[in-house]
Amino acid sequence: MTPDTPISILGGITLETFLSEYWQKKPLIIRKGLTDIELPLDANELAGLSMEEEAEARIVIENGKTSWQLMQGPFQEDTFQNLPEKEWTLLVQAVDHWVPEVQALKERFYFLPSWRLDDVMISYATEGGSVGPHYDQYDVFLVQMSGKRRWQVAEPTEYEDSAVEGTQLHILDNFPSTPSIECDLEPGDILYLPPNFAHNGRALDSECLTYSIGFRAPSSSEALSGVNSLIEEQLGEDKSLEKRRFCAEEPLERAHHGEISQSDVDHLRTKLIELIDQPELLKDWLGETMSESKYPEFNPALNQEEEDQAFELAIQGASFIRPGDARICYYQSGDHTSVYCNGEKMTVPLELTSFVQAVSDDTEFDFSGLDLSQSSDLEPLLRFLLKRQALVALPAE
Repeated sequence: MTPDTPISILGGITLETFLSEYWQKKPLIIRKGLTDIELPLDANELAGLSMEEEAEARIVIENGKTSWQLMQGPFQEDTFQNLPEKEWTLLVQAVDHWVPEVQALKERFYFLPSWRLDDVMISYATEGGSVGPHYDQYDVFLVQMSGKRRWQVAEPTEYEDSAVEGTQLHILDNFPSTPSIECDLEPGDILYLPPNFAHNGRALDSECLTYSIGFRAPSSSEALSGVNSLIEEQLGEDKSLEKRRFCAEEPLERAHHGEISQSDVDHLRTKLIELIDQPELLKDWLGETMSESKYPEFNPALNQEEEDQAFELAIQGASFIRPGDARICYYQSGDHTSVYCNGEKMTVPLELTSFVQAVSDDTEFDFSGLDLSQSSDLEPLLRFLLKRQALVALPAE
């Protein structure tokens, strides 16, 4: 794909246009951007998923026992039997982790880096259902899969971050009555929203299913904290005061003993810049953080016996897939490539980058023809991906 290639899911505009005019700048309404896909999950199937222990599910009732009542899953069948007829919404997070067809929909957005995508949340709303006006601190594509929903969108300058009291939800209490954008989305329509654009969606019928493709956006403070942890690991047991402590040279003259001089501040600034001015360390933090699994407890690393069994199946020609909860990214530097998978790192020779790219780009694999003799690092790389369940064998028929 080149920058001037029209992208159907963006309504035919090019990637260059989208990135220069819309991405993290302003909303975009895309009519019929996604019409060539069958509904991966209907409302009943979503309700069934919300009853599973592993699923992260919520129900929001606008006028329940309290205003904007929030219920946390997993739910039971009688939960849905006791809901009002209108004005409630079911939301299930990270459905792409459990449903391959939803993962396939997510991959339609790979015109942007896959490691920036987070997950696909699905919401089902009865007529009038809403979760209230709010904003997200990340980019999101809102895909209308069935039914109709009316969206109102306010620019960051049109509201103040003041929330309704008495609810666990962060619902804006001063969302404008006439926001800058109001639109009705029908099946196949998409609304792109940059970070901090407040939005209020309300279902116009009882068949409203909206898929939200969200992006990872760690804050600068999270980055500083994470990089600091890596620095601490790097320094280890080094007791050097120059590396670990404030040790500014004392100026020859200081007018008052309580004064902090400019040289003290300059020393601290210099030391802090030296600590974070480490491209390799920043690369590792970014790779490990953006590849972290959303639910690591559900895909733990294989033990040695399980890894050996998976490897034998791979070289014998069993069919493997890259599951929806696998996160892989990589960074090329000099003569090596750093591979990050589900929060872990492995370094391999540059010539194995094509193998990493293939695993990142494709979803089904047959490794029976793989020549392990081409590189002594190929088997360890394959085992690294198998161990972290970025590659999983399909059950034998």
